[in-house]
Amino acid sequence: MDKHNNNVKYPGIRAAMDGNTAVIMCERESSDAAGAYPITPSTQMGEYWAEEAAKGHLNISDRPLIFIEPEGEHAAAAVTAGLSMTGLRSANFSSGQGIAYMHESLYAAVGKRLTYVLNIGARAMTKSTLNVHAGHDDYHAIDDTGFFQLFAKNAQHAADFNIIAHKVAELSLTPGVVAQDGFLTTHLIESLQVPERELIREFLGRPDDIIDTPTPAQRIIYGEQRRRIPELWDVDNPMMAGIVQNQDAYMQSVA
Repeated sequence: MDKHNNNVKYPGIRAAMDGNTAVIMCERESSDAAGAYPITPSTQMGEYWAEEAAKGHLNISDRPLIFIEPEGEHAAAAVTAGLSMTGLRSANFSSGQGIAYMHESLYAAVGKRLTYVLNIGARAMTKSTLNVHAGHDDYHAIDDTGFFQLFAKNAQHAADFNIIAHKVAELSLTPGVVAQDGFLTTHLIESLQVPERELIREFLGRPDDIIDTPTPAQRIIYGEQRRRIPELWDVDNPMMAGIVQNQDAYMQSVA
């Protein structure tokens, strides 16, 4: 493996860490902001992000990290949506009942074509008893929302999928999920190649980059070029969003 890695531009930085840490090692470089409410087993993701923000860490866009911890997961989803609508590369971290609580807001994130990534430490939902260990109830609870979904087998996948998810979300204008098994991956320390800061910068770019609009449908709205992460909320160019529509207009907007 090491011999092969010497032949590639970005071989990764060899390290040992758990899945929660692997996610934040990528998010702290790529993302601008996060809204999250801590819940086991994804608690450490939010904690590590908050710690990096408190330290004044600057991401690949030379921006200090923003962290907002509201009163619950439903509000966290709304906060993350708002951050994304202002054109920031955004993330959320949650698990289990937290996913069920924010479920309503996930449909709106898809409908508004937001680009944030929801990182899940998957766990069982409370049924006959409470269980905070691995299950996929929360992951499958969002199957019908329109989020694209990736599931990491290990810490390496958690890191790699996180970067890939941001890229896919920003090209498709569709929010995505990267999940990993609670405790079995979120807390298990493994060897991995941590993606370099330079790799993340080259692969993802800045949220305010002007890119070629990737699809015919998007070109109808944005023209030949658009901002990598569109600014749906802009104080210099105000607009109305989320209004009530009748059935004809609603179905056209959903399509």
